[in-house]
Amino acid sequence: PTRTAPAPARAPAPLRAVLRARYAWDTDPRLAAVRVRWDGAVLARRPFIACSPPHSPVRLCYEGLGDGSRHVLPFLRQRGVETVRTRPGERHGAPVDVRLSGLPARRIPAPGPATVVLPFRVRLVVPVGDGPEALRARISARELRTFRARRAARGWTWETGTGPYAFDHFYERMHLPTMRRRHGEAARGLPAALAYECLFRQGILFFLVENGTRVAGVLCARTRRHRVLTMRLLGVLDGAERYYADGAVRALTHFTLEWAGAHGFDHVDLSGCEPFLSKGIFQFKQRFHPLCLLPDDHFGGKRLVLRVERDTPGVRDLLVANPVIACAGDGLEALYFHDADRPPRTGLAWRCPGVRRARHVPLDAFLSDTAGYEGDGP
Repeated sequence: PTRTAPAPARAPAPLRAVLRARYAWDTDPRLAAVRVRWDGAVLARRPFIACSPPHSPVRLCYEGLGDGSRHVLPFLRQRGVETVRTRPGERHGAPVDVRLSGLPARRIPAPGPATVVLPFRVRLVVPVGDGPEALRARISARELRTFRARRAARGWTWETGTGPYAFDHFYERMHLPTMRRRHGEAARGLPAALAYECLFRQGILFFLVENGTRVAGVLCARTRRHRVLTMRLLGVLDGAERYYADGAVRALTHFTLEWAGAHGFDHVDLSGCEPFLSKGIFQFKQRFHPLCLLPDDHFGGKRLVLRVERDTPGVRDLLVANPVIACAGDGLEALYFHDADRPPRTGLAWRCPGVRRARHVPLDAFLSDTAGYEGDGP
């Protein structure tokens, strides 16, 4: 892929080296195994523990890798499962309904009853190197029709942004407001200095333009060793909900895929998400029929072990409402929980290359060895 001259540096050389090392520690596949061992050693000394308050509808306790506080518990909080950080050995007096453990993959115990093993995150990658017709064939027909109609109605075009001003406009007017508005305290992101040095100077910034105004942007990383473009940071102008509702982020994804295919890239990495089909970002990205893979960074060597200890209506509601992508002996599979009163949420799509199958899991059988449930009523 062609590469332009990088934007001017903003930090002195020693600080730039620190920023690049920090970014590589989080993202470089060559450091993944070392990072997993390091995090495993930290876990052995100081596990991160968070538990639900005693009177919660579902009492969940997470114990394990600190990544859980940033990548799993915020999602569960959105689903009504609150947790607060807890000191080792601290007890609240109420029984635990669900235990969730974040562990290095090599430390996963033998599976027990009412237990599923999940990837910590999944990676979603769209092949773009086989030409525009092959790319269009991957994307759902409904998605293409919607994009084309809105593109015509809004007069959308796109352009790349270069120079420090373009980065500042994107980061301060788009990315930060969007993260604050959509995620609040649970927002995750990269500090400005790191994003500028490791993404903007080495990558590419796309803007979506409507009536002459840049209304959305996405900052992408590109690797030197592989022809992969990775969508890392995005945002809409001032975090305005109307741009989301109009499909601005959807349009950015289409434009990025088209640009990457036309400029010699083989894949666009849409970035990953937690292994729950109910996560909106998974449902959105699934429309592009991406490969669903284990991440090639340190998250690829980490797992979540979900074990149900008490069968309660709240636990059943949680499991049925949030189908999962689970680790199977031959790859990944989608699991839809259900019972006589709670049908499986098959409206949540799962089909991606890399997810081998979908299974419907009857809760009466899955939870037969746990304590407690007598049904929802007479």
